[in-house]
Amino acid sequence: MSDLNINNITDRTGNAGPIIAGVSTVTSTGAFTVPVGPTEYRGGRGRGIVAGGTNPSGTYLNSMEYIEIATTGNAVDFGDLSEIKRQLTGASSSTRGVVIGGQISPGNYATKGVEYVTISSGGGASDFGEVRNTYRIIDSAGVTSNIRGFACGGVNTPTGAANEGQYGRSIDYITFATLGDMSNWGDLVHTGRQLNAGCESSTRGIIGGGYAGPAPDNSEVNTIQYITFASQGNSELFGSLTVARRNVIAVSDKTRGVFMGGTAGPNVIDYITIASLGNAIDFGDLTISGLVNGAPAQNTTRGVYMGGDPPSPLSAQNTITYITIQSAGNATDFGDLITARENVPAGLCDINAGNS
Repeated sequence: MSDLNINNITDRTGNAGPIIAGVSTVTSTGAFTVPVGPTEYRGGRGRGIVAGGTNPSGTYLNSMEYIEIATTGNAVDFGDLSEIKRQLTGASSSTRGVVIGGQISPGNYATKGVEYVTISSGGGASDFGEVRNTYRIIDSAGVTSNIRGFACGGVNTPTGAANEGQYGRSIDYITFATLGDMSNWGDLVHTGRQLNAGCESSTRGIIGGGYAGPAPDNSEVNTIQYITFASQGNSELFGSLTVARRNVIAVSDKTRGVFMGGTAGPNVIDYITIASLGNAIDFGDLTISGLVNGAPAQNTTRGVYMGGDPPSPLSAQNTITYITIQSAGNATDFGDLITARENVPAGLCDINAGNS
């Protein structure tokens, strides 16, 4: 038997190429060498999904759209959430995307619902469980290990309480494989909402920026904090962003975490090396200055920013842009969403950085 070249084998989605990136030949003994470093799998992996939000008229949405992150182009319809909602939190395993909480009408009217989709299969979302006790989550940061999804901070206080609408500091989680309600993991270093910027390595979850609160004494912070997936407990300080801001989004490739956009008008992208505590470093610029409230997605090489709105003109965008995570530089055009939308920090994707 001769060696087999697998560069042109077609996978189950019709894409030609190696099933494992960097592997082109299987020898007659059945052996092959997997390259060192992040490996991108072919065949249904690498989708980014944007869910809910509001359109340019301020109408709340329940629609979802998706892109194939490896291929630039426009988004395609995925299905619908069970509720119209914005300011929701997202977390993903390699198969499931979970949408946590969110605001279902103007004011602080939030849903307790947690729902999920199967990322490789388009369609409507299904019930997963509820947020913890009588707590509700708006504007929290989503981080993910491959086993658990976390919602960190946000407007996270009991409905009807005297301090309703105040900022929370709890870190709550679900286990992707088991339907059910959220449980408490620990607390953030400080209270916060409009955190949004969550990313991860295989061992750490990272949260950046936000409002420290408590309301009405809002102050934008440059704090970066982290949790350790293997040890349940409170977050710890990691370092600082280059600019204090809220409504940032974040992407990662297991090694580098990149923070994109945010309030206070910065046209900022900055990054950290997740394994090493310290401050963020300048990466480049977005295509639109001051872009906020968009949705992130990532594969092992690209980070994507979907939708959002700039300070001027203040209107939801349909733009999709991307960066190459390991190559500092400015964002580049990717394509367009079907519907312009903002308040959609719950980006879902099936190439996930976490393992624990």
